[in-house]
Amino acid sequence: MTKEHYISFIAYCTDERFEMIKLYPEGITEINFFNRGHGQILWYCNHHGLFSLKV
Repeated sequence: MTKEHYISFIAYCTDERFEMIKLYPEGITEINFFNRGHGQILWYCNHHGLFSLKV
């Protein structure tokens, strides 16, 4: 990631829980979420916008 192009946050959403991790351009993009069942992963890129993935 660079200061011009990076992922701002990653979130894991289920019916019962919302877990969000803020990321910084200087840091690493490796994160771990506990498996809490079916849900949706959201991430925001400062150039391309919001993305989602159902899991």
